[in-house]
Amino acid sequence: MSKTSKKKKQKRPGFLFLIPFLICLSVFGFALFKIAGVQNDYKEGVDEYKELRKYTEKKKEKDPDKCPIKVNFKKLRKINPDVVGWIHIPHSQISYPIVQGKDNEYYLHRTFEGKSNFAGSIFLASECRADFLSANSVVYGHNLRNGNMFGMLKKYYDTKYNEKANYKKRKIIWIITPDKEREYTIFSAREISVKTDMEAYTIDFGTVEEYDAFLKNAKAKSLYDTGVPVDTSNYVLTLSTCTSTTETGRFIVVAKLIQETDR
Repeated sequence: MSKTSKKKKQKRPGFLFLIPFLICLSVFGFALFKIAGVQNDYKEGVDEYKELRKYTEKKKEKDPDKCPIKVNFKKLRKINPDVVGWIHIPHSQISYPIVQGKDNEYYLHRTFEGKSNFAGSIFLASECRADFLSANSVVYGHNLRNGNMFGMLKKYYDTKYNEKANYKKRKIIWIITPDKEREYTIFSAREISVKTDMEAYTIDFGTVEEYDAFLKNAKAKSLYDTGVPVDTSNYVLTLSTCTSTTETGRFIVVAKLIQETDR
């Protein structure tokens, strides 16, 4: 009798084999969904702020010592009464309305029009005076990957991040309010940690000595010497944004008020 070879039955992949695959597929799908959501937020935010810029116009005169734009706060207030100013940095893409909420959470992920959006708003710390006459007026904005909001601060001012960064090209910051046009010049720029450097966000000071120490610290720890003197007679402005290096990292630009004129 001839022996017949018995064919081994091939085992089909069982359900247990499919579980890891399905999990990976779900995670990948969720990641794509989140990325698409963020990208959509970016676009909606960009479109909204582009629309808001129609309430500004360039001035005809080209005097470098005067504010280059006019802002229609009457119309902006009809959209959002929380508007307290407009920030404009010449030769940059930073030109946005500034709002101030009752706390520092509301506008973190809400646009100027109050829409829920990852891009959020440029906002003045709730503890600051709305007229920007706190000793240190702190303005926050997100570091968005597409460069919007305060996403360009590091590229403009951080020489460690961008070796071609040159603060001299954008050393002037204008804060326009309903009553004043305020010109600031930068005297410090650096990366800080919210774990160890929270003094950078001090708004008012108990004594002149405390304010003097704050200013000297900002100058001493700056990435570079701007050559701009600053003392306790000056009001200052701090722009703050997150960094992509650590969760606790922040990049700040500090400027002093050099002139103000009535609007």
